[in-house]
Amino acid sequence: MIERFDHPVVSRGMQYEALELERVITAGERESPLMPLAQSVAIMRVLDEVREQIGLRYPGE
Repeated sequence: MIERFDHPVVSRGMQYEALELERVITAGERESPLMPLAQSVAIMRVLDEVREQIGLRYPGE
C-alpha cells in the first residue's frame, strides 16, 4: 500500500533549530536542554568516526 503525503513542505527543518537558539539567547541560557553541548559533541565524534571508516575527507582537511 502506498501512502500519499499532500502537505506542502515550506522549509528544510532548520527553523526549529533557529527558534530554539532564539529562545536560548533570549532566556540568557548558555545551551539548550533539548540538545546539550555534550550531546552535540558526542554526535560529532560518532560522525567523525564514520567518516574515518569510510574514508570521507572534506576539502581543506
